[in-house]
Amino acid sequence: MRTKIIASLGPSSRSRDVILGLARAGASGFRINFAHGNRGEWDDIVESVRSVEASIGKAIALIGDLRGASIRIGNLSKEVRLRRDETVRFVLKDSSDRADEIPLPNPRVFEGLEAGDLIVMDDGKVRLRVVDVGYDYALVTALTDVVIRSRKALTIRGKELDLPTLTNKDVNDLKYACSKGFNYIGLSYVRSANDVLTLKEYMRELRCNSKVIAKIETRSAVRNLKEIVEVSDAVLVARGDLGMNFGLEEIPRIQRRIIRECRRLGKPVIVATQLLESMIESPVPTRAEVSDITVAISEGVDALMLTGETAVGKYPVEAVMWLSRIVRSAEEYIEPEKIEPEGEIKFKYAKGVIELSKCLNAKIVIYSRRGTTARYIAALRPTTETYVGVPSINVARELAILWGIEPLIVEARTYEDGLEDTYRRLRDEEKLKIGDLVVMTYGMIGEEQTIKVKRVLE
Repeated sequence: MRTKIIASLGPSSRSRDVILGLARAGASGFRINFAHGNRGEWDDIVESVRSVEASIGKAIALIGDLRGASIRIGNLSKEVRLRRDETVRFVLKDSSDRADEIPLPNPRVFEGLEAGDLIVMDDGKVRLRVVDVGYDYALVTALTDVVIRSRKALTIRGKELDLPTLTNKDVNDLKYACSKGFNYIGLSYVRSANDVLTLKEYMRELRCNSKVIAKIETRSAVRNLKEIVEVSDAVLVARGDLGMNFGLEEIPRIQRRIIRECRRLGKPVIVATQLLESMIESPVPTRAEVSDITVAISEGVDALMLTGETAVGKYPVEAVMWLSRIVRSAEEYIEPEKIEPEGEIKFKYAKGVIELSKCLNAKIVIYSRRGTTARYIAALRPTTETYVGVPSINVARELAILWGIEPLIVEARTYEDGLEDTYRRLRDEEKLKIGDLVVMTYGMIGEEQTIKVKRVLE
């Protein structure tokens, strides 16, 4: 598969056996949502992921998703069920055991609310209209039949409260992720490039080399999209929260715009939320879900991320198996939309390598110290097999979720040696067969570039 799969881990998938099943089914990366669980549970997951990685001999990316300054309700002793047009009261407290009130421990929310505002929760499943507001309460009416559960995030449609980029919890979780060698850090509720730069400054102070994934989920993020993409290492289309901030009919257009902008700027892009939502309860997806996934593939997304399907669903391994099946089928007849990345000569060099491989019907073999050349190649979406030798397992893990890239660990003293060793390794593993043509190149060094064309003879 050229389009990669990322699976979120949680109660349904934290065991080593399930993680192994997910990897064998096609997952190239795993996500831990720091909004849930504790360090003991995360430690077990990290240990299992690295054990599975060693056993299958394939680099696996590990993504730590910071909770961010989200607005969440407090703890309910039991779920609150409302019929359409019924009212309930949000109150300023941490928890409640009453059926007629919902705890909301953040006073800023009440300061920002006005009568007529729309409160959206649970990826848009819950919609509540504000009727009356006081300094410590808000009376709301349900617009549909809804079920409200503890600790759910909420959004006020059309409004963004002044919240910090990183909470104390985020800083502590960031330190944890860096100490455990997470390859990517997901930043929630990004509003501008400054949010991403703030996180990167913290990471510099921690001497943390993880890459930053900017999650696009707010109105400000969509408005400031280009500047955010420019300073990020990768981008995630967070369709759940986007659906809480925009009308649902707008999401396909926004998704397409985000993917195009990322591809224009040569940044990896991931699509997440409700890809196979029905498989939380069902062993098979719906036809609409298959079509939705196929659209994302045609738009040229690097990776597809499963969230609740694998974290809390009844069929986590089956969900990845189905997603792999859909991706393979779509890639048989779909080529991603052609988009030319902006600017740099490095992209033009990468395009030349790809065009040469297409003319010769050849495979691509690269040797790269930091994976930079591989990222430029991936951004142009080559349709031929592309193998990348790298000297570090961490670089291989970073490349594991890039479109069409298969990384290999190859230690070498020089680029030339690394390229030849990568070629020999591929021959030994029979990924290059007698008669194959291969276009070979390595990381850009100064002004000089090297491209070789080789036919596999023995």
